[in-house]
Parts: sequence; structure tokens; C-alpha cells
Amino acid sequence: MGLEGGHALVTGAGTGIGRATARALARAGCDIAVHYRSHKAEAEALVQEISGMGRVSFAVAADLTSKKEIEHLAQEVGRHFPSLEVLVNNAGEYPRRTIEDLGDEEFMYTLITNLWAPYVVTKEFLPLIRKASAGRIIFVGSILALNGSTHGADYAASKAALGGLAKSLARELAPKITVNVVAPGSIDTAILADDTPEVRQQREKTIPAGRLGTAEDVAAAIAFLATPQASYLTGTTVHVNGGLRMD
Repeated sequence: MGLEGGHALVTGAGTGIGRATARALARAGCDIAVHYRSHKAEAEALVQEISGMGRVSFAVAADLTSKKEIEHLAQEVGRHFPSLEVLVNNAGEYPRRTIEDLGDEEFMYTLITNLWAPYVVTKEFLPLIRKASAGRIIFVGSILALNGSTHGADYAASKAALGGLAKSLARELAPKITVNVVAPGSIDTAILADDTPEVRQQREKTIPAGRLGTAEDVAAAIAFLATPQASYLTGTTVHVNGGLRMD
């Protein structure tokens, strides 16, 4: 898809959507920096897999709630890559709590993880992205940013704010750098691992496509936004939800 020779960083690439995205970008021709926080074995296995495709790949551990560790991440990626064509801000948390059970510190932690961290990561990597002939910044949002949540007001709020951040950056960084959001719906990853068969069946009944999405479904949309073919898309949200929400 025209990404040969490019360099990409995917945050939270050890599992789920991040892992599938790293694979998709590698198949499209990118060298990949694999960020992880706690999934070291999975990240190292992914590096080996991508290296087997003939791409340069390496893993970097960082707690993205720490600015110092984000700075370390930027230094390590800059040591390996002369420029960064693609930044995928995927890492995040999805706590499930009703408003009565949601403490102030927990609310702030969700905002730090899902909003402040992608903001700081983007800011730290801008010098490297500006060295690319064209840059792509992609945030992983959520359908809940628009629909809300009965058990995650903090999560929905953080993802809604992420959309505002993306639109603002799309205006500020144009025309050389595009900024977009991919908003997954119900995706069959570890987030839904606790679903009973009955709950899963009920979820599927609400989706016009008749099934849960896969990490690969989301990764395909992210990979497309990274290509030259997507150069006229910026400041927008691509919904990957099987028709669960139609705009």
C-alpha cells in the first residue's frame, strides 16, 4: 500500500489491536517500533515475527503515564529511526466502573492514560515526524466516545476528548501531517474476554454485520490511514463497528 521504507511506532503493541496494527504496517512495508508496558514476552515475539518479514523491528518498554518514560521512548526510537512516518497512539485503559464506584483519582488516571499520554507522546515525537516527507498520526478512539457508557464515564469522556485533540492537531499540523481517529465498536479482544456466551450472543444481535469485530478489522483501517492513498483524509473519525453506530 505504498509504505515501503517507512518507519512506524505503535503504542500498546504487545496485544490486541496494537499487535494486529504492527503486523499490518509491517506487511505494508514499514519498519516497526513496538511499544509495550507489561507484555514483554508478547512484544519480543512480535519483534521476531516482524523481523522475519525482512523489516527492522525492536521493542521498547515504557509507562506512558510518566513523561520521563515517554521521553525515553522517543530517544530510543530516534536512535533507530531517522524519521517517523507513522505514529499510532493505541495504548490505553478500559476500566469498568459506575459513577458511584468511580473515585476522583481513578477518573484522573483514566484521563492521564487515555488522553494526556497520547498528547505527550505526539508532542515528543513531532520532531521525528517532521523529518518525514509526510506524516501520519492515528489515534485509537472508541464508539463509546459518541454513545457513552453505562459503566465507564471516565473512559467515554477520555475518548471523546481524544477526538477534539485529533481535530485540533489536524488543523495545526496540516498539510504535511494528517491526524485521524479510528473508533472501534465491539471488538473481540481481551477487553471482552469476560463475556459469557449469552452476553456475546446479545452483543452480536445488536450489530448489523452479525459478528464482533476483530483486531485485524481495526488494524486494516489504521493501515489504510497510514498510506499515501489516505492523504486527503484528516481530522476525521473512521468508525469500525459493523454498523453498530451509523453516522
